[in-house]
Amino acid sequence: RNSRSLTDIDRMIEIKISYDTDTDPDPELALENTRFWAPLSLTPEQKHSIEDPIEMEAAADALPIEQVAKRWIISSDSDEVVAPVKPYIDAGLNHLVFHGPGHDQKCFVELFERDIAPRIRALG
Repeated sequence: RNSRSLTDIDRMIEIKISYDTDTDPDPELALENTRFWAPLSLTPEQKHSIEDPIEMEAAADALPIEQVAKRWIISSDSDEVVAPVKPYIDAGLNHLVFHGPGHDQKCFVELFERDIAPRIRALG
């Protein structure tokens, strides 16, 4: 029987980031960019009795944006993005998947690669 050590196994986490560096960043827009993903923010109690996807969508749409935003790192400052990622690296997670909420994924990937990825790589 083959055995693997812990170092042979990827330890993965998906981290949700709303990051943009517009010259005049709009915090409200950064919040609203996360709205599409509101169903992920429903608590188990909130979604337990919902079976219909339309009802699920309505329940998610009714969530306060602050509840939706709790699942995201939202900032236009790369320091504010990197700092909350460090504990995951410190905990031994080595396969980090970053999810940007907005429609302009090309912009997110370019900004992420330019401003954030090199700093995160330096942590590990």
